[in-house]
Amino acid sequence: MEFVNRFAQALPELCHQQQPTALSEPEMVIVSQQSCQLLALDANFMASEQGLGLTAGQLLVDGMDPVSTVYAGHQFGGYSPQLGDGRALLLGELKTPQGEHWELQLKGSGLTPFSRQGDGKAVLRSSIREFLASEAMAALGIATTRALSLGVGGGEVRRERLEKEAMLLRFAPSHIRFGHFEYLYYQQQSGLLKRLIDFCLEHYFSDCLKQSNPVLAMLQQVVDSTALMIAKWQAEGFCHGVMNTDNMSILGLTIDYGPYGFLDDFNPRHICNHSDHHGRYAFDQQPAVGLWNLQRLAQALSDYVPSHQSEALWLRYQRVINQHYQMFMLNKLGLSKWQDQDESLLSGVLSLMAQQGLDYHSSLRSLAQPMAELPALLGEPWQAWLATYRARCAEAERDETQRCEAIQQHVPLYVLRNYLAQQAITAAEAGDYSELQTLHQILSQPFNPQKNAERFAAPPPHWGKCLEISCSS
Repeated sequence: MEFVNRFAQALPELCHQQQPTALSEPEMVIVSQQSCQLLALDANFMASEQGLGLTAGQLLVDGMDPVSTVYAGHQFGGYSPQLGDGRALLLGELKTPQGEHWELQLKGSGLTPFSRQGDGKAVLRSSIREFLASEAMAALGIATTRALSLGVGGGEVRRERLEKEAMLLRFAPSHIRFGHFEYLYYQQQSGLLKRLIDFCLEHYFSDCLKQSNPVLAMLQQVVDSTALMIAKWQAEGFCHGVMNTDNMSILGLTIDYGPYGFLDDFNPRHICNHSDHHGRYAFDQQPAVGLWNLQRLAQALSDYVPSHQSEALWLRYQRVINQHYQMFMLNKLGLSKWQDQDESLLSGVLSLMAQQGLDYHSSLRSLAQPMAELPALLGEPWQAWLATYRARCAEAERDETQRCEAIQQHVPLYVLRNYLAQQAITAAEAGDYSELQTLHQILSQPFNPQKNAERFAAPPPHWGKCLEISCSS
């Protein structure tokens, strides 16, 4: 394996070099085979003692230079001048034979200068939730950081209760956040901010260097990728829960899985973080928060992109997110070309689900049945909407079979519901990782029926809809 450390070498002022605090008596919990393939890693290596050592913070491969990084961010609307990697270490970049660079990062690797009042540790519960979410989101086609492996140690960590210590090995092309730019802007470190911008342009936005204003072109790409990501969140019923600017990736990746959740019953105002008392990050607020966060990034770049140029990007954001969302939802209805009347068709089905308290995913998936069977299947409240839907499908270019196939290809049968994650966590905390491994495998192919997997597609029980997730998870 070849490792380089471009970020730490180019921007040492943002980095603190240190070694991870290793897990005691580590045990491998799970490895993502899909991630191994993406990284061109031998899965047997990750299953070996060396793989366990790497996952548990006991082993560093030649070329790794672990660092924690400092950044800032707007948290629930208020500016926090210094945050940073409080329980994560950037190990370095793995360079694949194809020339790709992937940053590997340990999460739960111990105290850093940026831990504040934290202990730098991660617990098995939260680590399982991030592992499952990262890989499930990728399988749904949502841009995300990825999880490679997860280990558990013999020690305990106190949260609301004593829990098992764990460490997650995750990766991404970059973990640079909006907050890195904000930190330097508000610290008035203009020279270092220029170096960070130049680093990003060189390594992640090199095509922007050809433009008359490369920073404006870079910001436009960040706007577009963020709009695409959030449109996909909305279409897949995903709630992030903590959309602070320090949790926003410059590459439009979903990052930092804390109190996230996928919708069960469709409720536009659903709040998945029980610490979000005012609903700032409610499901239906995510597009607006994304825009607000981008405007905070634009402020940090304002020496290079004047406000009269960035203003046009906010209209662009709204247009891009709407166009993506419309097409994602149209596919879920088995249609392919947006027409003006589809706005009412879409709002009608969402209103029905909200009024009836119906499950978001299974309701959409149920449309993948012959049209003649839908009235009896869906019941009386749906009849007026079905008449409109039937008329719309009659003028579409897809026939009945193609419509049903399109829905099945775009509406997942298996979703990472909180209760499924909790069942896997409960078993894992008792030392049984088979439920976690099975759930991970099921979620890696979310659209196609799998053998003996009926229970993973079942509606959640009542208790499963009432789980509250906190930031400390």
